[in-house]
Amino acid sequence: MYRCFTVDRNKTLEEEQIINLVKYTDVNPLELQVHIDSLFPDGVTSHGECYILRGQTPAKGVNEVIELLFEYVRKSYFPSRPSRFQSFFASENIDQAVNFRNKHRTSDSLIWEVESNVAFKADMRLLTLQGSLLKLSYNAHLYWKGIPGESNPVWEYLMVPPVKIIRKID
Repeated sequence: MYRCFTVDRNKTLEEEQIINLVKYTDVNPLELQVHIDSLFPDGVTSHGECYILRGQTPAKGVNEVIELLFEYVRKSYFPSRPSRFQSFFASENIDQAVNFRNKHRTSDSLIWEVESNVAFKADMRLLTLQGSLLKLSYNAHLYWKGIPGESNPVWEYLMVPPVKIIRKID
């Protein structure tokens, strides 16, 4: 069992809530519905909905390219790793969650303790488009191997649903 801490930037979490994958059936046109069903037959998390289904990300363009690149590297070379589109993200400890909250200027967001039976730890500093295409590919491979980048890794846990919201941290 993995116990971690997450920053609720969307202010949607509640104690005892269970986060599961959601299978969307309202994707238009039909060929995109068929495509998403073939990619993620069990559904996606809110991260997947935001990035792959709705395109409603905070920084249009760059983040979507990173997500798609890392997903295709995962599918090609690390298929046993959890998809970011089917994961719930958390930090290892409260201090890391507070640092994440402060870095992303969401000081009013609550921090919650969460748990899941399955999680994967990766260095989120590798999620960048800086450097050559070779460097981008290398970073994606390091990420999915769970190996830190060059210096000062910032670890994130990709928690596999179901994820239980345990308690709010004051």
